[in-house]
Amino acid sequence: MLSASVPAPTPCSLPASPPHPRSNHIAARASMASAAARSSARIAVVGDVHDQWNLEEDTKALELLQPDLVLFTGDFGEENVELVKSVANLDFTKAVILGNHDAWHTTQFSGKKKDGVQLQLECLGEEHVGYRCLDYPTLKLSVVGGRPFSCGGKNLFRQKLLSTRFGVQDMDGSAKRICKAASGAPEDHLVMFLAHNGPTGLGSNMDDICGKDWVFGGGDHGDPDLAQALSLLKETGKICAPLVVFGHMHKELADGNGLRKMIVVGDDNTIYLNGAIVPRVKRLNVEQGTPESCGTMRAFTLVEILNGTVDNIVESWVSVAGDRITLEEEHFLFKSGG
Repeated sequence: MLSASVPAPTPCSLPASPPHPRSNHIAARASMASAAARSSARIAVVGDVHDQWNLEEDTKALELLQPDLVLFTGDFGEENVELVKSVANLDFTKAVILGNHDAWHTTQFSGKKKDGVQLQLECLGEEHVGYRCLDYPTLKLSVVGGRPFSCGGKNLFRQKLLSTRFGVQDMDGSAKRICKAASGAPEDHLVMFLAHNGPTGLGSNMDDICGKDWVFGGGDHGDPDLAQALSLLKETGKICAPLVVFGHMHKELADGNGLRKMIVVGDDNTIYLNGAIVPRVKRLNVEQGTPESCGTMRAFTLVEILNGTVDNIVESWVSVAGDRITLEEEHFLFKSGG
C-alpha cells in the first residue's frame, strides 16, 4: 500500500470534446473498464464526525489501517472551524465534502468578514471535492464530489451559499455541475463519487440506506440531483463508477428503532456505501479507570479496490490507548463474489 506517500490530488481539467455518441457507448465503457482495471487502492471512509475527532488518536488508528486515501463525508460539527483545521492537518492523502452541519449557522456569505463556511473551505483548500474532480494519478483513481451542505430531500439546503460559491440555483443545475466535474476524469482512471448524502432511488423504508427514520412509514430522503447526475453519466457512457460514498443518514435509527442498511449494490453493480457510523468514537473500559486514561475505539469503513473492482468493504473499529493501537472489531459489509 502507498499509505500517506500518494501525491496531492490534481484538479481535473474539462475535455473540449462532446459526449460520446450513443453508438460508441459500448466501446467507450469497454475501454474505460480495461484502463480502470489497473486501479488498486485501500480507502478509509470517515463518516459524519459530529465533533468526534482527535488528530493524534485518529492518525494512530489510520497508521495501523494504512489507507492510500481517506474520504470524509462531512458534518464535522456545527461550523467547527478548529476541528476542520485539524482534519486538514491529517498527514494522509484525503478528499472531503462539507455537510449540512458544516453550514449550520451561515445562510449566506458575508461581505464584511469571513464566516464559518468560508473559513472551513479555506482550511481544506484543494482537498474539498464539492462539485469538483480530484485525480490521484499514482492510484489511477479520481474522486468526483457531489453537492456540498446537502440536507437530503427535494429542496436545496443553503441555496444562497450554493448560488454564490458555485452558481447553482436548483437541482437541475446541481446535477449538471456534478456531471461537468465528472467529465474531467482521465479516461484511464477508476472514478468514484463522494457526497454528503446519497442519491434517491435506493429505497424508502425507514431502515433503507437513505430512508427517513424520523417519519412514520419512512420515505426516500436521497438527493435527486446526485441520482440525476449518475443516471446521465451512465446513459452517455462517459463514466463507469463502481462506488458512491456518502454519509448523513446515521446507522443508528431514530428512537432506538434498530440499524440502517449501510450498503446497496445496484442493478449495474454500482456499490452505494453509507459511512455515517454515529457516534464514531466509544470509550474503552471506563469502569477500570478514568475516561481520559482508558483510550477509545474509533470507527472507519475500509474499502479494498483490486484491479479496478471493489473487492471488499469492512466496518473497522480501532482501539487507541496511548501507544497501544489494536484492530478490535471487523464487520464485513461486502465481499466480491460473496
